[in-house]
Parts: sequence; structure tokens; C-alpha cells
Amino acid sequence: NIKTNSQSSTPFLNPIPSKPIPFLSQVQLENMYATTAFLISSIFASTILAAPSAILSTRTCSTVYPEVARVSEAQPDASKLSGFTISQDVGATNKQDVLIEFTVPAGSYGCQLEVQFPADYPIQTSGQTQVYVYSTDKNLPRSSQGIDVSWNNSPAEVSQVATVRFEENPTANKVLNSFVCKPKLTFRLSISKDQTAAGFVSFVQSAAAGLKLTYNC
Repeated sequence: NIKTNSQSSTPFLNPIPSKPIPFLSQVQLENMYATTAFLISSIFASTILAAPSAILSTRTCSTVYPEVARVSEAQPDASKLSGFTISQDVGATNKQDVLIEFTVPAGSYGCQLEVQFPADYPIQTSGQTQVYVYSTDKNLPRSSQGIDVSWNNSPAEVSQVATVRFEENPTANKVLNSFVCKPKLTFRLSISKDQTAAGFVSFVQSAAAGLKLTYNC
């Protein structure tokens, strides 16, 4: 006969004595919340600082310099006159105007006409030197030999878009105006038409001094 014990052969597990949950004081709770908030804000700040540096960098502008053509009222059919000279005699007669044209890459934006001269750059002036800048009704005419423009066939003024006195400005570019970019931007420069006094402005236009067009800033 098989005898069985009155007690089970499986041992009972002694229950783990429970410990009372400590209560946090108001000060301890506030410190815990403050620590949590600090950790969250630190993580957020580090995420922002880890963003690509290119987003924070300053974008640089592209620059193009003008083709220049001078036209003379006294030589109405003469083309390919050299030099950047704007002038008129008393009574706003015998005028010499300058036409400038910029070639702008397709898809460009934010075109700005600017002027700058380094310190002590030679600029010849006399009398009335206020120059008006005009938009024109067409681009510079060209032949097989390039720009071919005279007083009689030159682009006419449409509207005044800027006023400028050419002077030394070694510290910064002077923005004359902003324009919608087009493949060709053409401007006519003339002594102020509402001034009848004689005037003369002349300098060497180059990449180092004078007029330029910036875009994609």
C-alpha cells in the first residue's frame, strides 16, 4: 500500500514582506519636476544645435558686371564710342549718355543694381553730377561685331529707376534698386534731365569699381 503524507509535497513560497511606499514631500516633488524639465529642455536644445550648419550659414551673392556703350548727341550715328562718360552742356544740350547691359543666368532671382568704388579711386566730375538711371524699351542692338549702338538707334528711356552720384565709397556697396531678374537687364544713365546746368562724370568701369548686378542672395 502507498502511504501519502497529509501535507502536500510541494513547498509553499513564503510571501515577500511588503514595505511601505515612502511619501515624497512637496519640496522633493518640486525638485523632481524641475530636474525632469531641465533634462527635456537640454535634449531639445542639443537637437537644435545638431542641425546642419549650412542652414545657419550666410548665403553669398553672385555678381555680374555690365557691358558698356556710350552714345553722343553730337555724333548721332557714331557707334562703339569708348569710355564711361556721362555729360551735358548748358541747357541740357550736347548730351553723352551711357548704356549698360547685364546678362543674367536663367532661373536667377533677387537682382540688385549696385555701385561701389574703392578708396581714392579716380573719378572725374564737374558741375551737375546727379545721374538718373532709366529702364529702357529694348536691349542693346548688336551686329556681327557685337554691340552696335548709336544715339539714333539707342534704347530709349522708359522710367527712372534710380538716382546716383558717383563718389568714393570704400566701406560698402550702395544698392540703387532691386529688379525682377531677366536674361538681359539694360539701363540708360544720363545727367538729370530736370537740371540744365552743365555736368560731367567719367571713370573707368571695371570689376573693381563702378556698377555691378548681384543676384541669388
